[in-house]
Amino acid sequence: MNAVLEDRSLGIAFQPIFSFAEAAVVGYEALVRGPEGSLVASPMELFAAAEAQDLAIPLNIVCIQETLRAFSRKALPGTLFLNVSPRLILQSGFSQERSGRFLRDLGLEPARVVIELTEEYPARDFRLVRESLQLYRAMGFRVAIDDLGEGFASLRLWSELRPEFVKADKHFVSGIAHDPLKAQFLKAIQQIAEHCGAQVIAEGIEDASDFCVVKDLGLACGQGYFIGRPSPDPERELPGEVLRASADTRLPVVPVQRLRIRSELHAEDFLHAVDAVAPQAALATVLDRFAESPLLSAIPVVGTDAAGGGGIQGVVSRTWLDHPLVRADAALRGRPCLDFLDALPVRVEADLELSSLAAILVECDARRLADGFVIATRGRYRGMGRSQDVMRALQDARVLAARYTHPLTLLPGQVPIDQHLERLLAREIPFSAWFVEIDPIRGLNDGGGFRKGDALIHDAARLLEAACEAGTDFVGHVAGSRFVVLMQSRDWRERAQRAASAFAGLVARQVTTSVLERGYFVQKSRDGTERVHALPRLAIGVLPVLPGLFESRQEVLHTAKLACRMALRQPGSAVHVDDHHANAYPQSVLLADSP
Repeated sequence: MNAVLEDRSLGIAFQPIFSFAEAAVVGYEALVRGPEGSLVASPMELFAAAEAQDLAIPLNIVCIQETLRAFSRKALPGTLFLNVSPRLILQSGFSQERSGRFLRDLGLEPARVVIELTEEYPARDFRLVRESLQLYRAMGFRVAIDDLGEGFASLRLWSELRPEFVKADKHFVSGIAHDPLKAQFLKAIQQIAEHCGAQVIAEGIEDASDFCVVKDLGLACGQGYFIGRPSPDPERELPGEVLRASADTRLPVVPVQRLRIRSELHAEDFLHAVDAVAPQAALATVLDRFAESPLLSAIPVVGTDAAGGGGIQGVVSRTWLDHPLVRADAALRGRPCLDFLDALPVRVEADLELSSLAAILVECDARRLADGFVIATRGRYRGMGRSQDVMRALQDARVLAARYTHPLTLLPGQVPIDQHLERLLAREIPFSAWFVEIDPIRGLNDGGGFRKGDALIHDAARLLEAACEAGTDFVGHVAGSRFVVLMQSRDWRERAQRAASAFAGLVARQVTTSVLERGYFVQKSRDGTERVHALPRLAIGVLPVLPGLFESRQEVLHTAKLACRMALRQPGSAVHVDDHHANAYPQSVLLADSP
């Protein structure tokens, strides 16, 4: 390690940092390696060896000096992001005069250098680091925190140090085009940055789809192999695929988070306060309460029984109020309710999730389902819940979930459709809105069962997905056999016609050869009358949308739906384009291929 420091035999690579607003490289991050072929060739091995020999600070100083020399020697443009250990910042003896002279000799201004604080950071020293950084900031250096979301770089650090740049860790960037949680994370980081006056740099951009989503989220800069790999002599010109992705004005389709059945609801949300009775209380006492409170289905029995057991003993059901034995023998009313209880009622912990609670209730017999369920916390009685409340909440949750993700096709539902449509209108981007319907579906459902109809709807969803360009065009499932496509691809006419033409093949997979040859279904009603139903067909109504033509998403969907009705008037699967709005398109837009 001493030889490395004496010889300053370090390898230094520079990775470009791209500005989305300027569509250009605006700086480089310097990455240090050990001598090639040595035991400390990798950065991890290099800094681990320095740490083991108590040489971490001297190594950091040598890295900084050699990086600055290499950056100056290569005359790289823009800003240098220089990795610096916070421990070095805390060291005494920093001289502004000596540092300024060193930079002047290299022909570098401090404003072109960003101090990028590395991970190893003692959280208790926020104040000390902030104060020490003032010396560097006074010279003109700027500050970045690295790997937000990993290691020391927490939101508290951001708040304490107020850096000019924040680097989002690559874990939250790589694959963002297909991960709604990552998209939400970066969106939140960007919103905070806008309030703090900081610029966010997304690390780990590996492909064009991730690049386009990060750009759309409004982040300042990006870094990753797609933009440029670390190199001792980085290319001065960007790769063509980066330039094309940067110039692409289309709106990327941001992945949609699938809404789960409302897991935030728990058993305690259905709790009703029902006073328990003691095991030795007379049955008459319980029956009188049932008579006074018609909504009570069961009353819990809590306390110590004759055998010395404690806690929840069971429940007495309302059914005893009208039981023939109790009505015939008045003496039974004086016996303890312990003799009449159900010792195995449905009993759940208060923190049990809705979906699990519903699964338990479905397995119950009718009487216990009517009695409801006992709610407890670690064995302590809390109250009673009603089964009908749970089933109603579960149904409401399923309806809500379907508005986000259709359960049959797993396509985005009405809420994501509305959100994406509003984004397109707000950004004033040309697109075509398709309203798509399979009609009629009844003949297939009646002849082959709803399983056949569902299979056709599922296949149609995949057909529409195949007609779309991934990451650019959007397809959603409204309800039943209706879909919405929001397409930015400029060859939308050809795509729509291909989908309509291919639909007959999907129908052929679901019907018998005889039905297909005949061209319609024949079904007998209960009275023996034969009824004829046409084969399903695909109607696609296409509405070209230019900026300023429509004021709201409701207007777009309504007009596209009218175009779909026109397609339904044609024989077989068909496409109808709203010619009035299509004529508003410049021919260059109507006929051009996708960029």
